[in-house]
Amino acid sequence: MNREALKQAVDNLAIQMIYLCSTDAHLCNDFDPLLPNQELEGQYNIGVKSCFAKEFIDESGSKLRFLVYQTEARMRYLKGPISDELKNDLENEEQLEKLMAAEIVATYVSQYAINCDDELSPDAVLEFGRVNVPHQIWAYWREYCHATCARMALPVSILPMYIINKVTDSER
Repeated sequence: MNREALKQAVDNLAIQMIYLCSTDAHLCNDFDPLLPNQELEGQYNIGVKSCFAKEFIDESGSKLRFLVYQTEARMRYLKGPISDELKNDLENEEQLEKLMAAEIVATYVSQYAINCDDELSPDAVLEFGRVNVPHQIWAYWREYCHATCARMALPVSILPMYIINKVTDSER
């Protein structure tokens, strides 16, 4: 983690808005959620998909600058039991998709005011998107995922707390 770059972003960005931009929720592979005693395993993923800067002049003539991140959050239920080997084998995505019972995908937009006159470094923008943005989106995602599971007659599992990866640059 580039702490210096992250600090630059944290010191100069202020959250303005988070909103749901798009969503897709569906049952897969003829899964019937009403059949009893089905073993399901949940998988969760979140990550920033894009970031762009925007600016405009307000009614008083001041220039306002923002960073806008698009973040995709995913949850899927797989029909179990699933071996640890298969779960950890990223090359078997095709095989895992055959086991998919349901999937919920949501894209969130988060907008941050840039509170400095200087340009933020590319590393600052990247680190903020990697560390802070998913952390701030997670609460919105948890609530949406829980409500959507209930509406789809799926088990409402407790999404884990979002944990910031503490990998340092030397460990990469």
